[in-house]
Amino acid sequence: MPLLTPSQVNVPFHETQAHRQEVISLIHPHNTEMDLSIAYALYFAARGQGLCCVQEGSPESFTTTARIMLSGLGADELFGGYVRHATAFSRRGYDGLLDELKLDVSRLGKRNLGRDDRVMAHWSREIRFPYLDEQLVKWAISLPVGEKCDFHNQGHDSQIEPGKRVLRLLAAELGVASAAREKKRAVRPC
Repeated sequence: MPLLTPSQVNVPFHETQAHRQEVISLIHPHNTEMDLSIAYALYFAARGQGLCCVQEGSPESFTTTARIMLSGLGADELFGGYVRHATAFSRRGYDGLLDELKLDVSRLGKRNLGRDDRVMAHWSREIRFPYLDEQLVKWAISLPVGEKCDFHNQGHDSQIEPGKRVLRLLAAELGVASAAREKKRAVRPC
């Protein structure tokens, strides 16, 4: 069965507007433009309709039958993947970075999990968060911050970004070099 990825879901602006009030009600009490933007991307990805390249050639219309979706939530928060993590490091070194990471992890439940679950559950999809597995979180929290991300050596290895460096190195070791070198992109509607 082909996989449908959010980058293959092309939702016209008028359609986002038609679903706007539904999405706003699902993300309540969150009410920022960032929350709405992230929720739109997840909402339409969870709907599971779009174009999919089944074979080489033209994309075909596709609707997924998958009931479970995977989310990368937690990777940036645990392993220093946001620009603000680099900023915290540049201003206050590893102590500042560690404070920022602790803040992010502490507010995941209140800030992200409920919002993401509600917009995806609307389409009867379950969402799973592999980066929030209890054992992985314990390991990530116990790992020295300089081993998770490497802002100290930023720029020395242009192939691998310093944010989420441990995950990028693992991807390279597992033979997924393209993912290891992929530039950070936020979840967002296109």
